Amino acid sequence: MNAAWLLGIIAALALGAAAWGGVWFLRRRKQLDYQLRAIAWERLTDVVIPDEFDGEIHLDLVLLTPRGILVLDVREASGTLFWGDQLENWTLLDGVRRKVISNPLPGMRARRHAVHALAPRVPVDGRVLLVGTVTVAGRSPPGVVLTEDLLAAFPAKGKGGPTPELAEAWAGLAERARPLRG
Repeated sequence: MNAAWLLGIIAALALGAAAWGGVWFLRRRKQLDYQLRAIAWERLTDVVIPDEFDGEIHLDLVLLTPRGILVLDVREASGTLFWGDQLENWTLLDGVRRKVISNPLPGMRARRHAVHALAPRVPVDGRVLLVGTVTVAGRSPPGVVLTEDLLAAFPAKGKGGPTPELAEAWAGLAERARPLRG
């Protein structure tokens, strides 16, 4: 009886922790969504587009901003990031936990080039967005930003809409994009 009761308490605590983690993740995603609305008129989420080599490439998030089209590779992360341009893998240390992630820079370059091939007349930029509590060991990797850095680099969209050239480029991109799921 005591063992079953103890297992029930452990299961309830585990479910509570999982639920709290899910709520925390959804709250962070909702906050990010709100922040990105300030800098973008339109967005494409979780889509694939043709790449330059007769294949397809996945895009986490693409935004139509006053500065052009912005390709974002969104990564959830926490801890201290140790990185290098030439390293295949980067490491996140969070207390006693260690997480190895693939260097996202080559993939971001490929995504940005694929979007630029579909919208060659407008500026196309790309960033890896680290969402979470992250510090970087040394200088920040080129093209890797935290949310506050991204919001500082891209102005608010204002009340007007995109220029006709941006709108036309976006329409062409959106027409070629298809949802990843579905």
